[in-house]
Parts: sequence; C-alpha cells; structure tokens
Amino acid sequence: MSASLFFTACQAPSPENFFGKVVLNTNLIADFAPDRFGKRLEQETVEFADIPSSKNAGDEAQKTVDIKIQTVEKALKDINALHVSDDDAKALKEKSIALFEKVLPVYKNEYTAYAKLCDKKGSTEEKQVLLQKIQQDYMPGIDKTFDEVYVLGKAYAEKHNLNVNWGN
Repeated sequence: MSASLFFTACQAPSPENFFGKVVLNTNLIADFAPDRFGKRLEQETVEFADIPSSKNAGDEAQKTVDIKIQTVEKALKDINALHVSDDDAKALKEKSIALFEKVLPVYKNEYTAYAKLCDKKGSTEEKQVLLQKIQQDYMPGIDKTFDEVYVLGKAYAEKHNLNVNWGN
C-alpha cells in the first residue's frame, strides 16, 4: 500500500491541474502593480465619520498584505511540489516559480512598509516614494516574467488541448 501511495504522490499532475497551479494561480498576483495594489491598500484604511462601522482598527492594510504573502507562499509551495517530466512543463513551472519569487519579497518589504504608512495615515509623499520604487525597480522584470509565463502557458494549453479563454 505504501508503494502505491508513493507512486500516486510522485505522479505528474493532469495537464489541467498543472496549468491551474502554474498559470491560473498567477491571477492571485494580477493586482501586483502599484497603481492597483497601492490603491487597494489605501482603500482599506478609509473611514467615514458618519458611519461608525467604518471605524478601523489600524491594521487593515497590513492584514491585506499579510494575506497576500500567505497566498503567494502557498502558491509557491504547491507549484514546487508538482512533479513534471516533459521539458515544456519544466520550463513553465520554473518560470511560474520565478514570477512568484520575484513578487514575494516586494510584498514582504515595500508593500508591508506601504501598508504600515497607510494604516498610520502616513504622508502622501512617503507613500509615493515606495510606489515609485516598486514601479521602477520591480515592475519591468515582473511584467517580463508575467509575459513569459503566459507565452509558455499558451503553448502548453495548445499542446494539451486545454480550453482556455485568455481574455483577448
């Protein structure tokens, strides 16, 4: 019985399952760009004087970043656990891992710092410096890797006859 469990655990995933974990899971970070995620974090801290239920605890933006970090770490763990044997799947898996590994430290560092500024009602200037740093230092490489994942993903989907709507 343990031999059959080992065999099952080491089997390559179905093309659909593999594609879901390495390509579709990139939707988890589709809002990574500073203009989108920064705005989302800012909105987490909005309070309305005439609506008592909108009163914040002061860590809403930080909680959002923490959840995003956990989500990315789980996706990375799941992708790393996939066993693949063909070259196109290996290339796609490696590129997807590279993408998640590029965004994770930015969530842990710059976006965490940005969230703290949002929660503490920091200055617009301080927040803009962080968002500009993300845009200038990280977005070109992340956008390039995103594109590479999608190119490889499209080829993989085509090869395995997966019905995928790319939103084009």
